[in-house]
Amino acid sequence: MNAAGRIARLVVTGQSPFVLLLRLEDIRWLTGFTGSTAQLLVDCSSHESFLFVDGRYVERAEHELALAHCDAEIILVESGESIEKKMADIVGSAGIVVDPSHLTAAHMSALLEQMAVSVETTQMNNLRRIKDDAEVSLIALSASIADSAMSALVADGLLGRTERQIRNRLDHLMREGGADDVAFETIVATGPNGARPHHEPSDDVVEEGHGVVIDFGAMVNGYKSDMTRTIRVGTPSREYARMFDVVIEAQAAGVAAVRAGIVGSEIDAAVRVVFEREGVEHEYVHGTGHGIGLYIHEQPILSPRCTAVLGINEVVTVEPGLYRKGVGGVRIEDLVVVTGDSCRILTQTSKDLTCPRSPRTI
Repeated sequence: MNAAGRIARLVVTGQSPFVLLLRLEDIRWLTGFTGSTAQLLVDCSSHESFLFVDGRYVERAEHELALAHCDAEIILVESGESIEKKMADIVGSAGIVVDPSHLTAAHMSALLEQMAVSVETTQMNNLRRIKDDAEVSLIALSASIADSAMSALVADGLLGRTERQIRNRLDHLMREGGADDVAFETIVATGPNGARPHHEPSDDVVEEGHGVVIDFGAMVNGYKSDMTRTIRVGTPSREYARMFDVVIEAQAAGVAAVRAGIVGSEIDAAVRVVFEREGVEHEYVHGTGHGIGLYIHEQPILSPRCTAVLGINEVVTVEPGLYRKGVGGVRIEDLVVVTGDSCRILTQTSKDLTCPRSPRTI
């Protein structure tokens, strides 16, 4: 990871030039540090930066910051020392700026005892939207690992397995295939359970005629992938088959709309027009997609309210779905990178999956 120049992209926007960053993913992106405890103070006027760590992480910070070409000063916080007091010694009367959604009331109180604190929304959400080529490569690798895991899972067969067994097998396959971890808690929802978009895997068994919604991703070096496929087991009902076909059409329309310069709400609208034509828009209960990177859900959020304009090298999901109580759900999700007047799909698993294995199966 090369973080050189990233801290310099932070600008003075508030009453103080000093910004306190607390989310570990933001700290990792700015410095390369991957430890589980740290705080980063940045002077946005001079671009000096100070990484506060305890004794467990000093050597690790020195190593990782050097690899990332980050020249932040590493400050050791000894046991019993006040990190807030150390910060106050640096910022003086200037105080700090912090995003209030990134800390607890107790932490805010401790800061206020030592220095002036002003609040504003973080700059980091927008700064991390455009990925560099190395970031895109890591996300693509994560997606490739997930593709391979899904291929092996379908080849094994799903009929007669529980949702938990399928989840456990898929997570194992991703780790065995090179993932550092799963990107998020894997969703497996069979039959009527598919009507719940974020169903938690249970001991319910996959049966003949079920549609199985599987939403999952891999993580490599902190970067995540996200894919959903709906697998038809045996022969589904005519009603469910029509739901599937409509989602396939809507998802293709959403992917076709992704390009540099488009407003996020327009991608969402491209999906919804298909559902509205079929009279099933009320069964589409979430937005069309989101950015992804070190977080599984990053900006932009592709919904009817999204005003963000997509740029080249943004990575977003396109994931429409229909959810019908008593019948089940269908969701199809791809991960795409904006390339200019179109996009490149990073998730390569076939959308037309059936199981047990057939000539149409990956």
